[in-house]
Amino acid sequence: MNSKKMDLGSKDLISNLPDALVCHILSFLSTKDAALTSVLAKRWRYLLAFVPNLDLDNSIYDRPKMGRRRRIHLRQSFKLFVDRVLALQGNAPLNKFSLKCKIGSDPSRVNGWILKVLERGLVDLDLHIISEYKYPLPPEVLMCKTLVRLKVAGTDEFTIDAGEVYLPKLKTLHIDDVALGDESGAAFAKLISGCHALEELVMVKVLWDHWDSCSVSSPTLKRVTIYSEKISAEENPKSVSFDTPKLAYLEYTDTVAVEYPKANFESLVEASIGIRMTPDQVFDARDLVNRHYGYSLNMVGDAADFLLGISNVKTLYLSSEALEVLIFCCKAIPVFNNLTHLTIETDQDVDWESMPNLLKNCPILETLVFEGLHYGDTNQCMDDDYRFKDTNKCFETGADRCVCKPWHGTPIWLSSSPVKILKVLKFGEITNYKDDMDKQTDLIRYFVETMPNLEQVILYYDTPLDGDLSIVSTGFQMLEKVASTKCKIQVISDDISFSSTVHSSSSTNGLTFFKNTFPV
Repeated sequence: MNSKKMDLGSKDLISNLPDALVCHILSFLSTKDAALTSVLAKRWRYLLAFVPNLDLDNSIYDRPKMGRRRRIHLRQSFKLFVDRVLALQGNAPLNKFSLKCKIGSDPSRVNGWILKVLERGLVDLDLHIISEYKYPLPPEVLMCKTLVRLKVAGTDEFTIDAGEVYLPKLKTLHIDDVALGDESGAAFAKLISGCHALEELVMVKVLWDHWDSCSVSSPTLKRVTIYSEKISAEENPKSVSFDTPKLAYLEYTDTVAVEYPKANFESLVEASIGIRMTPDQVFDARDLVNRHYGYSLNMVGDAADFLLGISNVKTLYLSSEALEVLIFCCKAIPVFNNLTHLTIETDQDVDWESMPNLLKNCPILETLVFEGLHYGDTNQCMDDDYRFKDTNKCFETGADRCVCKPWHGTPIWLSSSPVKILKVLKFGEITNYKDDMDKQTDLIRYFVETMPNLEQVILYYDTPLDGDLSIVSTGFQMLEKVASTKCKIQVISDDISFSSTVHSSSSTNGLTFFKNTFPV
């Protein structure tokens, strides 16, 4: 028995693997590492010729502390290495080609590599080109009949000039920090229209605020992600349109446009919205003195048409900045008749004035999630001398009393709320002088008191807790006293310190503590 085990252990099992399987294993390595495996066995020296995926990256040669001569030598070695690999592979079918490199004033060598792999039935092309000079994407890329996935990334010098576009099999297009043709938006529209099977579009740091118009129009798109950094948008995009009848998922983070002539999202199921105002508009909007006296803000843009277009979603995420857009750049909040799950990010500089109208227009909302319980001041918190009212009085409910709890009565948006599950992420997080654990707990108590259909309240407590469970739980006992018998309250944290007499799950009537963090 032992001798059999020794015989089995002495065998080189890897050498007995079929060539196809070894090539498959090598395809998960960078091309450099795959080439180094040739020292393991002679038969492996030639398997690199049949590896279906090539991952080439010369950024490892651009280390800051590396001398200039050394850097130049290694860059040249990288070019020779790529030449040898492509020559070794010949015309063998290629599935994926990933190239990350920095090029100089002469891009001909890089273009040669790209053209060579396009001729081999390439399915997946991933280019990350860093250049100090203008580098246009080779036009042959936009005429490749075999590409299914295309990702281009780099700097503003990397440009896509859409002449002829014919990508009949392309399903995923990812554009990251790349300049797109002219300023009319026509080049981008032409690029999208030439992708007849496109299902996913990702645009990161693509500056279109200076375009005459931008139109995302495709009858096949199912997922769209648009992300623009704050620092990149000093102006509002003039015109943004979406004509995407099959779109199921939208992630849209950008400066709110002046207009949205078309917003066709008839199949939309889930959306994550992070539209925001420009920095100047934000400054004016948060000037409480101007707002208190009713001075009109020179707001440009109206997100009402866009929001109306996405109003059939079932799951919606709103950033704190989008919450602010609802106040200043939206004439009317539409009714979200299908919305069952809503997540709202909160911020210490953004007030909740839009919250009542938003939640009032969600007639079948079941789950409401807050990312933190932070809020800014509103003009209603100021007296006639544009001084803040008594801070304790104004915020004694633990929220912006002017919005959540009026001076008389209970707001209809709470007393008629259909919400069954209320979740608070980062509960107890303190970000400024107005944040206070007692105020946050008081706000939760108010929700529990006034929202009649609540069945479950889950507080994800990420703040370190110094006390034992018996001490920590004291602050939450009031919640179960005001909650209905059908409402269960859970406090979940990895930081709770349990005594020897308390287990990792402890319950007192409707209030339950969990040590393990549950998924949202």
